[in-house]
Amino acid sequence: YETSKMAYRDIKNSVDTAKREGIAEGKEIGMKEGMEKGMNQKALEIAKNMLAMGLSAEQVAKATQLPLDIIKNLSNS
Repeated sequence: YETSKMAYRDIKNSVDTAKREGIAEGKEIGMKEGMEKGMNQKALEIAKNMLAMGLSAEQVAKATQLPLDIIKNLSNS
């Protein structure tokens, strides 16, 4: 009985540890993806402002490091 109880505790501890590590990893990935999405959104806003100021699509693409086709789509909308 004691051996069985110890084995159960070992397995439960392993599962609990794996679960905590998985949750932490998921939060880290989610945070990173959220930051990237926010930065991309900000770059698009800046690009729109630069286009409104009269800069060329090529200049905006170079300054924001966004692909030229995305900048051209912004200028057409």
